[in-house]
Amino acid sequence: MAKILVLQCSGRRKGYTASIKDTVAEHLSGRTGIETEVIELHDYTYGPCTSCFSCIAKVGGGCVLKDDWGRNGEGPLYKAFKRANAMISIDPVHSWGLSAAAKTFFERIYPTFWEGTPYGLPFASISCASNQGFQFKAMEEYCKLAAGYGFRYIGGLAVHALYIKSAYDDARSLADKLADAALHDESQGRKKLTDEEIFSMYCDTPWSIVDGYLQNLTNNTFCYEDAVPVRALADGLVTNPEARPLMEKVCEHLRAALEHYHNGDRTTAAGELALTAKFWTNATYKQCCENITVKTNIPKTYRPLDEIDS
Repeated sequence: MAKILVLQCSGRRKGYTASIKDTVAEHLSGRTGIETEVIELHDYTYGPCTSCFSCIAKVGGGCVLKDDWGRNGEGPLYKAFKRANAMISIDPVHSWGLSAAAKTFFERIYPTFWEGTPYGLPFASISCASNQGFQFKAMEEYCKLAAGYGFRYIGGLAVHALYIKSAYDDARSLADKLADAALHDESQGRKKLTDEEIFSMYCDTPWSIVDGYLQNLTNNTFCYEDAVPVRALADGLVTNPEARPLMEKVCEHLRAALEHYHNGDRTTAAGELALTAKFWTNATYKQCCENITVKTNIPKTYRPLDEIDS
């Protein structure tokens, strides 16, 4: 049986968001080969990540915090996520974005990231607003989280309560797509997405990894000369002898990505950014993390350089 984890993120058991959850869960129950596990997040106790980095130092040991996401891999939320073949988060819009319950849940996925679990996990989201809206911004936020974890993005819905009834059919259609992906995940095994596949998948999604990554690296200027890695090298801030050649590769691929981006070729820009991200991850880990904050080698699952074609 393929297991789909349905997250109900609202504290209201009979509200708009809960009605969408009921619609999705009922629809999935009619799919052959699908087992649905509904998690009411407000029934569990868990807090934010404390940046202790124990999960990096001991990959596979889960989280050390003594709550429902932790207990060294024995927390019920950790176990539920680990056994899922797909996941959908159904969330009310709070403060023009994700609810705190949802955001904290996704933050706590962190230990499984180093284990390789999220890569390729089929994922969908539904964001439901009942007042001013901003359901589309919440949907974008979910897409960004999905890209960061390397989920296989199935889709997202942005719903306003005024149109809640018409949203039910859209929710069923999205649930069907997720069920198909879950069945494939269960029968064929999870395929880890490469960085190239992640950047390609999220090139033109509700949150674009191309725009987001370039904005991040260039201090929102989209100019090569303003980019953090370019300036860091020029300012002599990259002092680790292993980090410096990696940072130079960052600059090489970033320059190419920006050229393609400004020429309107987002697809090729995405491919160059995948390489940029791989070198950027390893360079900054060497310079800022390995002997300072994390104090351990970078986990092998995290943008390994040996995946790059020679």
